[in-house]
Amino acid sequence: MSGATRLDAAGGLVASWRCNPGLLSVEETMTGSPARAFEELLQQGMAGSGQPVSQFWSRADGKLHVQWYRAPSQVMFAPHTHSEFNIVVCLDGAVHTRQLGNGETAEAGQAMMGSNPGVEHSSQYLPGRQGCQAVSLTFAPEVLSSLFRAHSLPAARRGYVPAFTGKVSSRTIERAAEEIVEEMRNRAFAHEAIIEGLAMRILVESFRLWPKERSGEVAEDTTPRLARRDHVRTFEFMRWCRKDSFRIQHLCRFLGTSEERFNRLFRAATNDSPASFYNRLLLDQGCALLEDPALSIKEISYQLGFKTPSHFVVTFRRQFGTTPQDYRYSRIPKLLR
Repeated sequence: MSGATRLDAAGGLVASWRCNPGLLSVEETMTGSPARAFEELLQQGMAGSGQPVSQFWSRADGKLHVQWYRAPSQVMFAPHTHSEFNIVVCLDGAVHTRQLGNGETAEAGQAMMGSNPGVEHSSQYLPGRQGCQAVSLTFAPEVLSSLFRAHSLPAARRGYVPAFTGKVSSRTIERAAEEIVEEMRNRAFAHEAIIEGLAMRILVESFRLWPKERSGEVAEDTTPRLARRDHVRTFEFMRWCRKDSFRIQHLCRFLGTSEERFNRLFRAATNDSPASFYNRLLLDQGCALLEDPALSIKEISYQLGFKTPSHFVVTFRRQFGTTPQDYRYSRIPKLLR
C-alpha cells in the first residue's frame, strides 16, 4: 500500500496509517486498541497526515487547559456548546468563530474569544502558508471569577455569567503563545510550570485589553456537557479512524470515560449522537476525496473503510441526497471531465 507507515506498539498492537486521507485502521489484539494506536501516532507527530493534531496540557484541578493545535487544511466545527470559556491565539492562518450573532476572524498575532459558557458557537480553522496553527486557553468560569474577585473587578449578576466577543492584538499574548509551543515541543524540565505561568499571562493580558463594548452577560446554563478538551479529542479521533475500525468503546477508552456518560455529555454539547456525528465527518472527507478525479469511487470507499462501494454510495445518498458520482460531476470543472 502506497504511503503506509507501520508501528509496533507495546502490547503487540499493530496499526496502519494511511496518508490519503490519513485515516487510521487498526487490527485489535488482546492488549491493543485504536485508542492506544492514536496516542502512539500523536506522540510521533503525525501532523503530515492531512489531519488536525492537538497537544494538550491540563492543570491538576481540571479547570485550565492549554491546546496547541495544528491543521494543514481547513477544518470546520459545526455548532456546539461547552461549559467553559475559550481564548484562541492564532499563530498561522486564521480562525473564524460565530456566536451570539457575531462572526469574528482572528489572523496571526491576534487573540479572540472562541466560546463562552453555555453559548452555541461554530468555528473554522483556515490554513495560511504552512497550515493553521493556534494556541487555545480553555478555562472554567470559576477561574475567571477568582481572577476578577482577586482584583476587585465587578462580578456578573446572580444567575448570569460574563460573555465576550471580539478580538485583541497583543505582541505579549502572541509571544506567550509562541513560548507555550516551544515548551510543549521540547518538554524540558518543569515545562508544565512554565506553561501554566504563560497561560495565566495570556489570560490576564487578554482581559486587560478586552474592549468593554464587547463584554456582556448571558444567563447561566449549568447543563453538564462534554468538556471542550474532550470534544476536540473526540473530533480528532473520529477523523483519524476508518469506518471499519471506529468503535465508540475505543473512543471512550481513549477519553477515559464510560460509554453512558460520554453519550449523554456528547449529545448535550452537539444535539447529535456520536455515531451520526462520526458518519457526517467521514462523508465530509469523502466529499473532499471526490474532488480528486484520479480516485475512483471504489478507491475512495476503501480508503474511508466502507465494506463495499455500494455501502458507501447508499450512505452518501442518505446523507446528501445525491450519489458520489453525481456530486463529483457537479464539483469537478468541465475542463477536467
